[in-house]
Amino acid sequence: MSDKDSKIQWLGLDGFLVILFPIVVFIIWYAVQHQIDFIIGKVVPYGTILVVIAILFKYFKEVMQFSKPMDKSK
Repeated sequence: MSDKDSKIQWLGLDGFLVILFPIVVFIIWYAVQHQIDFIIGKVVPYGTILVVIAILFKYFKEVMQFSKPMDKSK
């Protein structure tokens, strides 16, 4: 594995997840401190589900690109 492959891509999925984590932690902390059940019971779980599904589709798309047959004429 080269150094290029092992570096964090801050403008891609890695950066998105790094930024998303403290935001989610703050939202959960705020909701717990102010006893906002809607955020804890609806927003956080459904938001997490949407993010996980989006990441799953992104990786599924990458896997499908690898599984395409290679052009043998080159």
